[in-house]
Amino acid sequence: MPRSAIRLAVGAAVALLFMWGTSAPVIATPTGVPVNIVAHTSFSSDEAPFDSSLGGCETGSVVNGRIAVVAFTPWGGVFNGDKEFTCAGSDSGFTLRLKARFGEDGSTGTWTVADGWGDFEGLHGSGTLVGIPTSEGINDVYTGSFR
Repeated sequence: MPRSAIRLAVGAAVALLFMWGTSAPVIATPTGVPVNIVAHTSFSSDEAPFDSSLGGCETGSVVNGRIAVVAFTPWGGVFNGDKEFTCAGSDSGFTLRLKARFGEDGSTGTWTVADGWGDFEGLHGSGTLVGIPTSEGINDVYTGSFR
């Protein structure tokens, strides 16, 4: 058999093995549900009301949970800790772990789901936070997705 025919046969066999051996398995990727939460935080109260885009949890209250770090600096400060959201009229809620920087112009940060209970048991998700100062405190706007 001529060399060119052998090369062609070997190349075809390698190509077939490559196609059979490297096909990627089909895996379902979890899709997220967009979430938008606005916590109306007052500096004179430990509990704040919130509104959300979550079905069955359109309103509720939020309090500080475990706080890892609150530090004040010349430029503002940092907050690393948990925010516990309880849905109005139910035994459901979730805890978001927040990492944020704040100052006179508001705050920015990121969050991840730390826990969920009731209808939110097993919840996962993440997103961003933007805090907008108001005359009474700050509106913390959480956006991202739950899955």
